[in-house]
Amino acid sequence: MYDLIIIGAGPGGIALAAEACASGINQSQILVLEKGATHNSAIRQLYPDQKLTTANYKGFDARCEGLLCLSDMSKSETIEFFDKVIADHKINIQFDAEVFGMQGLNQEGEARFRVESSNGTYESRVLAVAIGIFGRPNKPKEYRLLPSLKERLLFDMTSHPIQNEDVLVVGGGDTAAEYVQYLQRQLNRVTLSYRQTEFSRLSKQNHDTLFAMEERNEVEILRGSNIKQVEDETGRPRVVFNEPEYPTRTFERVIFALGGTTPTNFLRTLGIAFNDQGPIFDEAGATNVGGLYLIGDLVVGKKGGSIITAFNSAVHAMKRICLRDLPCNSKLMVSI
Repeated sequence: MYDLIIIGAGPGGIALAAEACASGINQSQILVLEKGATHNSAIRQLYPDQKLTTANYKGFDARCEGLLCLSDMSKSETIEFFDKVIADHKINIQFDAEVFGMQGLNQEGEARFRVESSNGTYESRVLAVAIGIFGRPNKPKEYRLLPSLKERLLFDMTSHPIQNEDVLVVGGGDTAAEYVQYLQRQLNRVTLSYRQTEFSRLSKQNHDTLFAMEERNEVEILRGSNIKQVEDETGRPRVVFNEPEYPTRTFERVIFALGGTTPTNFLRTLGIAFNDQGPIFDEAGATNVGGLYLIGDLVVGKKGGSIITAFNSAVHAMKRICLRDLPCNSKLMVSI
């Protein structure tokens, strides 16, 4: 049995493990379960190599409240930062451990939760869920993605090398704009399809950069375009649009940047209460289930947060854990 089990080895999960170690909880009593083969899979999969990890992503205040903090870094520097945190705090992470069952324990004893994973079954006094919303990317609902085009229809930038190809990016947010910039630098011929006629979700930097690229004919933007279907044309995606002004075209790759969804069913199995906005939690990420906390993107909202907001959510959760659930160092016994 563990004092604390954390599901997810992203920024929030790693930060909570580090905060727990610093609070005096023995490292051997902390377990992080990660379904992937390594930590921070979202950063590794979704970020191009040249992308800068910005401290104030999406305008969030880059103010660190706890043990961990970072400045603007490259992708590789960010990964190295987390490698060092894991090593310095001797964080116990079980990789390739996908969680498929969880339940609260009403029996007598200190264990409150039982977690079943592909690596085994564990019990803990406190459970924290730190899975990111982008672990489950949104897929188009209006048309079917053919299995024969699996290698050509992508949801990230790292699974396949893409260079000197005709590429369609689908989406209108910051991720889509950053994909366009990266693909163009890799000598690809890039087209962006966005269903709205005006871009309203872009940061100023991405907005200005994307429009400047359009003026230089480095990207073609199909405003107000909606895909009707994607066909297989001898192994390449043939994209049919609803709008007559956009003729059917064949690309070598289509990359979807449609955001992600909160894994609702996963959270409901824990007995977490929901409202119209999603799971219910307080300012510390505490849910209606005693000893159960949400951290990271799950407590920020649908647009997602920054690495630093994930760090800070771990700080808030740890303070509450020390007050209510586990014996901690007195320095952290401060109410939020």
